[in-house]
Amino acid sequence: MTTINKFISLYIKLMIQQLKCMMAYKMDFLIMLAFTFFTQISGLFFIYLIFSKIPYIDGWNMWEVIFMYGMIYFTEGVINFLFEGTWLLGQYIHSGNLDRYILRPLPIGMQVLATKINLDGFGKILISACMMAKALSMLEVNWNLAKAGMFILFILSASIIRVCLNLSANCTCFWLKSGNTSFAHLIHTFSEFGKYPLTIFQTGIQFVLIFIIPYAFISFFPALYILDRGEYAVIGLLTPVVALITICITFVIFKLGLRVYDSPGN
Repeated sequence: MTTINKFISLYIKLMIQQLKCMMAYKMDFLIMLAFTFFTQISGLFFIYLIFSKIPYIDGWNMWEVIFMYGMIYFTEGVINFLFEGTWLLGQYIHSGNLDRYILRPLPIGMQVLATKINLDGFGKILISACMMAKALSMLEVNWNLAKAGMFILFILSASIIRVCLNLSANCTCFWLKSGNTSFAHLIHTFSEFGKYPLTIFQTGIQFVLIFIIPYAFISFFPALYILDRGEYAVIGLLTPVVALITICITFVIFKLGLRVYDSPGN
């Protein structure tokens, strides 16, 4: 536990230092934030165009879809802002820089996660939070203390699932012996399905999004529960369980990857 606390302390110091460096170029940050804003506005405009022609997609209205869109986008922001290092794992493996993390008396995976932050992710978190808040204000949600607590737990669990999926996908670089992240980007692309109701897709895609790449537990099932949508809403309560499972699977994949890791310097 002492080692974990030490790592968390070091990670916070690293994040603060990187933030200070990035904020030294405030114009770059503002440009990045503006780019993120307009990118998401284009996505929302696409949703608006769809719902301007049809009022519902498989029983879901525009604000319900925007809420799911925000959930997916929030978790993407968490990766970019706090755990950008997942995308750099392939580079560390290919260059041999992973060696320095292996030699340190700190958890290797945690070190990789904390190697970089990206202020673009902060913009995504901010914008997606506004999207979800606006969507929820436009919907009739029966809030109570338990549901509010579950919503926070859903956000945390969904973020964990997203980070684990990204790290697991980038672990393929251990076996490829290169910095090629094509497979990780393919897995990332599946997040687009999570922005829309699961039921509009074919059975095969639904199976993948539930059991293989569980993006359904990042947006669809939590949305079912929060919005009280039908008998399957209770499945949303499994989201924290899925988060724990993805942590375990990711841990195993990362450990197996380390076993086959062969430093280029050897």
